[in-house]
Amino acid sequence: MKKLILIVALFISTITTLQASPLWMRYNAISPKGDQIAFSYKGDIYVVGVNGGKARQLTTHTAYDYAPVWSHDGNTIAFASDRNGNFDVYTVDVNGGVAKRITFNSASETPMAFSADNKSIYYTAYIQKDAANVQFPYGVLTELYCVALDNGRSKQVTPATVCSMSLDADGESFLYYNRTGSENIWRKHQVSSVARDVWYYDAKKHEHRQITTNVGEDRDPQFINNNKEMVFLSERNGGSFNVYRSALTNPEQATQLTHFKNHPVRFLTVANNGTLCYNYLGEIYTQSLNGTPKKVEIEIVNDQDNTPQRGSFGRASQMTITPDGKQIAFVVRGEVFVTTDEYTTTKQITHTAEAERQPTFSPDGKKLVYTSERDGFFGLYMATLERSEDKNFAYGTLIKETRLFDDNIERTNAQFSPDGKELAFIEQRKYLKVMNVATKAVRQITDGTQHYGNDEWTMDYQWSPDGKWFTLTLITNRREPYSDVGIVSASGKDAKIYNITNDGYIVANPQWVLDGNAIIFQSNRLGMRSHASWGSQDDVFIAFMNQDAYDRFRLNKEEYQRLKEEEEAMKKTAAAAKKDDSKDDKKKDDANDNNK
Repeated sequence: MKKLILIVALFISTITTLQASPLWMRYNAISPKGDQIAFSYKGDIYVVGVNGGKARQLTTHTAYDYAPVWSHDGNTIAFASDRNGNFDVYTVDVNGGVAKRITFNSASETPMAFSADNKSIYYTAYIQKDAANVQFPYGVLTELYCVALDNGRSKQVTPATVCSMSLDADGESFLYYNRTGSENIWRKHQVSSVARDVWYYDAKKHEHRQITTNVGEDRDPQFINNNKEMVFLSERNGGSFNVYRSALTNPEQATQLTHFKNHPVRFLTVANNGTLCYNYLGEIYTQSLNGTPKKVEIEIVNDQDNTPQRGSFGRASQMTITPDGKQIAFVVRGEVFVTTDEYTTTKQITHTAEAERQPTFSPDGKKLVYTSERDGFFGLYMATLERSEDKNFAYGTLIKETRLFDDNIERTNAQFSPDGKELAFIEQRKYLKVMNVATKAVRQITDGTQHYGNDEWTMDYQWSPDGKWFTLTLITNRREPYSDVGIVSASGKDAKIYNITNDGYIVANPQWVLDGNAIIFQSNRLGMRSHASWGSQDDVFIAFMNQDAYDRFRLNKEEYQRLKEEEEAMKKTAAAAKKDDSKDDKKKDDANDNNK
């Protein structure tokens, strides 16, 4: 009995400890006075005393709030929130209250620091590079801006990508770490050409000076000791991210202040009194410059419910619309949903632990086919409305799901034919095939020799409006990702693909236009091209299937109007002639009847 009581006591103690020690508190920032710590937890901003205890929830909005930044007087906290669809900068009093929106651009803005006088906020966003900037235009390579808190106009400080900031004594120059590529910010042990380094921006000279030259990562620099030294995070010495200290004049002679192993230290900030604050394995630590790490024991008490809210979908993707425009299927968190064009009523079609994707409607909107990763491979499933009274999946009361194939062969990316009688799909990532919906008979369209892919998305294809052809991407004498656009017969009798682009670079997304008389596609043949790397500039091109379509396309507005008038006149003449012929035939029939 005593043993049982001991076990129960230990169990209760464990539960209490878990409640009092939440994990994955992030973006921690210590106040300038070193008495409080702000951090983000489950999409809200909290504040706790530097010695730990019960955290105070500062924001309670359903949006995602993160990246808190302290004003220098410790009275205000700035943070980023996606309350309006994209991340904007907000401020809130440290004692609580209504948050004030500071930025209003449609880009996503993240606060970096308050100005020295606390009247403005520095923030980063991808809005517009300076005309003289030579960086590749890419969303992660943001610029640094400054905006006044009293609804002032934003001003670009530098087009360089600034990550983290620590202001110098002049209130305008600062330490930061750079970013020159798209490498994931959470990647560990990176020694590539885009590994981050510590830099210094001289505001008076408008010059950037590199401080560290470590082949690995150096991040989150912070001034200390009257701005003569700095602390920063580094993966030097072949280890994980740890805190280092060095003089600005000799950064390579750095002293390691923390010695955590296996996992990285994140989110380093420093108070005016030199107290360090950082994160390790989702928990917050403080440390004096000459001391040892001290975990901040934090208790969070709130009424947060992890159950997803009804009607809250998050970010939808892979949308498809019925030809009449009345039904919209989309994917959220690996499940297929259907909604209407006019109302918000939405029906969840799939309820599985596996991921569903690539929904496609039949032309009449009564069938919905999608790819599912059940049983460890991608297969095709069809949902149908069981009751004749149900005309729309969003209002469907009985929905039947059928697995289209019983074998374990991978099939993806289904598309119904224009008449809805057949279903095309990609098999084993390289064969285009077609199934008769009624008989289940399958015919092969391509032999797989001109296409192969690393994933189920690689081959682009589309039925022609008359259902007799496919346009698709193909690989000829080159290797992926370089591709061309071609057409192939949908009959299955001729597997030859007719290459219509012979591009030499990357061609994708072919689509039939002009009632099947032309195909549009995108290509980087004329823009910035991709050579064994990523990033290119695409243009849209059109290829014509016959001379008549090409000639019509080249007509100007006046010529096209005259042609339409001539064609209308010819139709009327032909209709009149047909009518006269019918009258003559009737007269002959009447005469024959009289003779009889």
